[in-house]
Amino acid sequence: MSKKKFITMNGSATVSEVPDLMSISLAIEARHDQAQGAYSLVAQRSTDMISALSSHTPLVKLATTGIGLRSRTSWHNEENVVVGYEADTSLQLTGVGIEEVSEVLAVALAAGGDYLRINSVTAEVSDPLPAQYQARELAFNDARAKAKQLAALAGCSLGSTLSVKEIRGAVPGPVLRAKAAVMAESSMPVVAGEQELSVHVEVSWELISATKN
Repeated sequence: MSKKKFITMNGSATVSEVPDLMSISLAIEARHDQAQGAYSLVAQRSTDMISALSSHTPLVKLATTGIGLRSRTSWHNEENVVVGYEADTSLQLTGVGIEEVSEVLAVALAAGGDYLRINSVTAEVSDPLPAQYQARELAFNDARAKAKQLAALAGCSLGSTLSVKEIRGAVPGPVLRAKAAVMAESSMPVVAGEQELSVHVEVSWELISATKN
């Protein structure tokens, strides 16, 4: 019995999407001579900010992601001397519409004042599944087209699909590319950019000789 011949080929595809949501990481930080003073300032400002954001954007999800309190020291007379205290709390906002980002930041700034810190603003796609499905299909077709050409050059044709797998780890997932911009008509412009989703697959087909009956 002759051994079954096969061909294995890699395929890849990249699909671009324009993000429709953003995730915002905010923080309130305060310094005071006493620990209670620093903690109280942060508690009051963060309470004001959470209340303002909840009233302005009730559909946005809010979550506290960190609370900290630590001493501030200074090197004096060959020793660390406590000179005050610093407190902070972090807040994560998810599900913020692109058109709402500038206004949400303005609300946070009005409530947090000089104690506000904006850590990051990250673009997101609310439903990435359609892009993933499309990228997989295109990657499979890419592998099949290359395998078909090589098989024809060898005087063969493609038979049934023997195996197919998605290659993970070698290539990162969605990557932000600043190709397209969406400007919010507010004091702070927001660039949404595009997300590129790349998929890589490995597919094997049976090789059928042109002389096979």
